[in-house]
Amino acid sequence: MSFNKSFEHDEKLFRAAVLEFAEAGYEQASINAILKNAGMSKGQFYYHFRDKEALYIALIEVMIARKRDFLATVMSPEDLQGDFFEVLETQLGHGFAFARKHPEINAFSDRFLAEKGSPIYKSAVKRFNFDTDAALEQLVNAACERGEFRDDLPRAFIRRIIATLFNHAADFTGMRSVKEAEKDLAMLLEVMKHGLAAPAREK
Repeated sequence: MSFNKSFEHDEKLFRAAVLEFAEAGYEQASINAILKNAGMSKGQFYYHFRDKEALYIALIEVMIARKRDFLATVMSPEDLQGDFFEVLETQLGHGFAFARKHPEINAFSDRFLAEKGSPIYKSAVKRFNFDTDAALEQLVNAACERGEFRDDLPRAFIRRIIATLFNHAADFTGMRSVKEAEKDLAMLLEVMKHGLAAPAREK
């Protein structure tokens, strides 16, 4: 029940499903409409997917893989150099570049954000690891070793506040789309920098 193995109409089904879920939302999305646009029969569909939820989850799985592949092609070792906030800004920039390059996935992502709190949203969050704590912890630890954060703040506190701000950014920035998220996260990054960064040393 996934797109891991190629099958007839797989790319057409992917695109048709992404567009239908993006436009109609999960509950109102029509499998019949998806299959019509994909040129696929119900028999073919149910051979590969148990139901609408299985298709939805499989779409997210493909999107995660495509974003990972995209980042592997555009990121360089130099992108991981520089201070904490430069690295974070670069990574966010690559993420939004992916969203602009794939508008259909962008639209799906916008609708997914709007699904927050729904059963399908909870199912997707449970299925996939959207938690950024581990990656952020590595960045924070390295930055602390380089003395990039205020020395009056405990490292554990810095890790917690950064993880909390990003994991719950949508709750307090009012994000409703990827476009808005790009602007809001830039402002959030500035707030974090001014509150956490070590004072610039005099030369």
